[in-house]
Amino acid sequence: MKAAKRHTRGLSLLSILTMVTVLVAGCADKQKESASGAAPNEAQQPLKLSIMATYYTPQPPNSQNEAWKKLQELTNSSIDMTWVPRSAFDDKVSVSIASNDLPKVMLALKYNAAPLVNAIKSGVFWEIGPYLKDYKNLNAMNAIQFNSTKVEGKIYGLYRPRPISRHGIIFRKDWLANVGLQEPKTPEELYNVMKAFTLNDPDRNGKNDTLGMAEYKDIEAYLMPHMTALFGAPNKWKEEGGKFTAEFMAKEYLDAMKFIKRLYDEKLMNQDFVVTEELQRSTMFYQGKTGIVLGNADGVGSMQNEIRKNLPDAKVELMGNLTGPKGERNMAQQGYTGVYLFPKSSVKTEAELKRILAFFDRLLEADAVNLLAWGIEGKQYKLTDGQVEKIVDADKFTSDVLGLDELRIDDKARELPVKGEEEIVKKAKKVMQDNVKLAVLNPSLGLESETLVQKGSDLNKIINDAKIKFITGKLDEAGWSKAIEDWTKAGGDKVMAELAASFTASKSK
Repeated sequence: MKAAKRHTRGLSLLSILTMVTVLVAGCADKQKESASGAAPNEAQQPLKLSIMATYYTPQPPNSQNEAWKKLQELTNSSIDMTWVPRSAFDDKVSVSIASNDLPKVMLALKYNAAPLVNAIKSGVFWEIGPYLKDYKNLNAMNAIQFNSTKVEGKIYGLYRPRPISRHGIIFRKDWLANVGLQEPKTPEELYNVMKAFTLNDPDRNGKNDTLGMAEYKDIEAYLMPHMTALFGAPNKWKEEGGKFTAEFMAKEYLDAMKFIKRLYDEKLMNQDFVVTEELQRSTMFYQGKTGIVLGNADGVGSMQNEIRKNLPDAKVELMGNLTGPKGERNMAQQGYTGVYLFPKSSVKTEAELKRILAFFDRLLEADAVNLLAWGIEGKQYKLTDGQVEKIVDADKFTSDVLGLDELRIDDKARELPVKGEEEIVKKAKKVMQDNVKLAVLNPSLGLESETLVQKGSDLNKIINDAKIKFITGKLDEAGWSKAIEDWTKAGGDKVMAELAASFTASKSK
């Protein structure tokens, strides 16, 4: 210290202030390094990321093309994507967890599945909640949706936002005209349309080769929530006075199943739905074999584009809300589809985790959002008056940007508007906004049941098997009641009690 004092005696005040400034700046740089979890030389190196995600098309995305390279340049990253088809994805997640063969970033679609929840509770994945405040964009994500993803009150993943009221019925408007019917407004009118689409040669080819609709083996994805909402059932659970009962205990739920059984018995839907995959269901619509799809409203644009490849004159429309015994209703979804998790076995240090979170934070900036949505300006699109105008055909555009949107965790608020956006797409966006007021909420979101985590698969199997048997005529109403009783005795009673306790506890916080 004395030496330092002797040394500074000969320095001017300006020199001393300069030295202090340099020292302060250096400390600030050190603090920035600490916050980002990266030393200067490390920060300059691309972040190496292995990511596992899914795809819904016949072929996996090409993550080596120009748009993907631009993404890596923008985020200073080197991305190794593992693409798994949707039909195999859930099993792949389970196997990866069991074998501890995990990427640095893993998409979990069935986030509440027991193996995944058990893995989270046992410390397989990083808890990221405490870090979010350090990232401007991640910290601004919706707290309600984050709450829905919590496990034991903690945040472990970054959710992929989706509208809460997405469900919509897509149909062939030209078929409706051909059979001489008006757009349905009630369940019975919907039945009449499906019957006409099956029996009255809606495609005018002189053959008996069409169906009202097709479904696929995961009836919980669209078939059941569409129909149970229509007939007035609860959304997954009914909460009344702090007590919980399962949706399938309601009379309205049985009414919905009777309606589906009627469609099945009269062969107005595919008889092999129990072994049909989702892509097969969509393909039947694209090929002009079915006239109605119970799906999501925001899927109408892509379905219209796909069907035009085979049937250029096909007219696709989004059906208006149907009025059931309890009026217009739409089953609210959880507000996200899939959560990105960060395994500790692959992300070994806090510093690396922070860099990965910074990567996702960067994806929420406007330029990254629009790259993921539209590709590269001048390659896939141009800007006209601040609006996106595609400069390649639909097939080329899809192949160029396919898979990029799987990484999106934004809510589309920063997405550039499309010039000349098709009216059907605009309609879908408005429908989803308007339907929020019709949303039937799931009262169990954010609540916990240990029994449901541990026995959920077995309990679901009891009820799901009974649903299939009832719809296909292998189980009568007495058998359905017996299945509910079996579910209750196998642990369903504990689930309902635990949800009630969790509900009470949440109110006291």
